[in-house]
Amino acid sequence: MSRIRIIITIIVVVLTTLLTGCTGKEPNEIAYVVALGIDSTDDDNYKITIQYANTTQISGGASESGGKAGSEIVDNVTIEAPNIYAGVGLANNIVSKSFSMSHAKLIVFSKEIAEKGVKDMIETLVRSEEIRPDVFIAVANTTANDYLTSVNPEMEVNPAQYYQLIYQKNQLVGIPDGQLREFFTGLYTDNYDSILPVAGVIEGSGGNSQNDDKGQSKDGQNEGSEGSSESLDSFESKSSNEKDENEKEKDAEKNTSKYEYDIKNYIGGETTIEKKNKAEAIGAAVFEKDKMVGELGEVETEICKMLKGDYTYSYLTYYNNDTPDIPITVKTTQQKKPKYKIDTDKKTVDIELYIESDLYSLPADYNVENKIEDFERDVANYTSSACTEFINNFTKKYNSDILKLNEKVKYKFLTNNQYNWFKKNVGWSEYKFSVCTNFKVRRTGLIVRE
Repeated sequence: MSRIRIIITIIVVVLTTLLTGCTGKEPNEIAYVVALGIDSTDDDNYKITIQYANTTQISGGASESGGKAGSEIVDNVTIEAPNIYAGVGLANNIVSKSFSMSHAKLIVFSKEIAEKGVKDMIETLVRSEEIRPDVFIAVANTTANDYLTSVNPEMEVNPAQYYQLIYQKNQLVGIPDGQLREFFTGLYTDNYDSILPVAGVIEGSGGNSQNDDKGQSKDGQNEGSEGSSESLDSFESKSSNEKDENEKEKDAEKNTSKYEYDIKNYIGGETTIEKKNKAEAIGAAVFEKDKMVGELGEVETEICKMLKGDYTYSYLTYYNNDTPDIPITVKTTQQKKPKYKIDTDKKTVDIELYIESDLYSLPADYNVENKIEDFERDVANYTSSACTEFINNFTKKYNSDILKLNEKVKYKFLTNNQYNWFKKNVGWSEYKFSVCTNFKVRRTGLIVRE
């Protein structure tokens, strides 16, 4: 028996050596995709924009002086295809290198596609062994191609890191966490609905800001050669029209509540910031299952995150009765998750929030420290009122469970059939919501005056 075992062991070792192997490609043979944009076309195909890293311009590339920033670190290929990987396959015939999706950080759907439904696309992404589950998903309020071609990261030499930092920075601005795994889990467990970041292009920027620097000298030469035949009046008129068109912007709705007082409720593409990078992400796209049904502005997204317990910290502005023309700004943190008390008999939902803050900006010579308890009470009431109004209005407008209320009420049912019946037949619009806020200002940051 021992001899047979030795022979079998030798055979297994030999076969293992003969049957093993490896394959792969050198890094200089691969084009690394950092973002994908998906738009609709007039037929049944999709317009797919593949944004990939220009490795010769990234730090450590061909230049001894280091890498560059801005639009030169990425290139874009746009192609029509019936699905994502058919488009990638066709694009491989255009460039010399092979596209790899393993480093993709962002998938952008156009608003038109999001409203029709993204279930097929999500399933394709999940099945792929290249796409990571933590890839970010966003909805472009114009087209995905416009957004990607407007990206001009001036502070980053690594395009993948640019998207990573922008879409992970949701604790500081009003954008939600829009990772693929979170969206997929909600879609296929049917326990909650999702919100995704809204990607926009600042008005007047157009969709080709990446080509502005490259085409500037050529345009300048053309203007020089033709300038003599163009009158001064017509030139000034043309410049004025272009300026008016570029300065045209969407007017974001201003928040009128005493929470985030006098702050505009921006959605992607509505801000008036002066910068070279015209692409931005702000606000949220609301989904019912796999279809987009509406949008939330920055302030509404911030409230939603606070109610979900995803809020980390940010700067909030509150109305002050003593100085009505000058609001007070505090840096707030959510120390623990909110508590939900759901009564299915009375159809009520009571929510308790826990907020701590530090004073940051207040009117000169105004001694809020002497009235700190009154200030805390007022701010707690403002926050509770804004949150209660938001959730009551939202549940009546949308049949979307973005606060994961179904997950929170699930434990009340003995069987899965009872729970499924509840989800199918009982709407959260029938419930009355009430929010109570525990708000405290840290005493360590106060300035005591006599």
